Amino acid sequence: MKLYFIGGGNMAISFLNGLRNKKFPMSDIYVAEIDNEKRKYLSDIYKIKTAKKFTSIEQESILILAVKPNELSLVCNEIKSLISNQLVISIVAGIRIKSICSYLNSKNVIRAMPNLCASIQQSITPYFSLNELSNDQEKIVGEILNSIGTCFSVLDESKLDAVTALSGSGPAYIFYIINALIKAGENIGLSRSESQQLTQQTIIGSEIFSRGLDNDALVSLIKKVSSKGGTTEEALKIFENKDLNKIIEEAIMAAYTRSKEIGNNQ
Repeated sequence: MKLYFIGGGNMAISFLNGLRNKKFPMSDIYVAEIDNEKRKYLSDIYKIKTAKKFTSIEQESILILAVKPNELSLVCNEIKSLISNQLVISIVAGIRIKSICSYLNSKNVIRAMPNLCASIQQSITPYFSLNELSNDQEKIVGEILNSIGTCFSVLDESKLDAVTALSGSGPAYIFYIINALIKAGENIGLSRSESQQLTQQTIIGSEIFSRGLDNDALVSLIKKVSSKGGTTEEALKIFENKDLNKIIEEAIMAAYTRSKEIGNNQ
């Protein structure tokens, strides 16, 4: 199976790293990138075939759209004459599948939503397919998207707005919280290094501990750490008094609403 990337930026590089780690044959990967220096870098580092523009795309192949949103319509117009039955995966943020199909004059399109953690092969990548995929297509799509982390399919594209709000933007929320915890540690006498180490390992351990747990189990864990009259209880009182749950819910809803607005304005 040949893979054709349109765009050789950071997200395409994340896929190249992931695919290489998974032992995907790099000789079967092609990248179209207009920047000369990027093309040379990709060719030298990954030993793949690069071009400024594709003049042909094999029939039994997968095309991955990895360009900026404002470039997509132009790029699709340039390649639509090369598209027939190829499966197309778009990782372009915010562009609805109906627009992509219109640009390409094809309905054989998947829309996927990786996040920043793809760069370390830790993305969670939901995807929506306009048409039902064959077993072989499902397998190769999974192989491609799992190369940057894990993936799963959704049955309704409208869920991708919620995905954008939660996991697409999510790394920024977590970085924000990590930074706030580190600063708080410094404010009570820890060095930057000490506070950072304590914060990051606590988050890693807590995340592993919480995997697969439902709401009741998570509440039980919170209670388990919170001794009556102890330090954790005092901190949680502040969270409750400031209504941290509501703040987080409002933030996610704002991101969700904005994602829908962007999609509706295409």
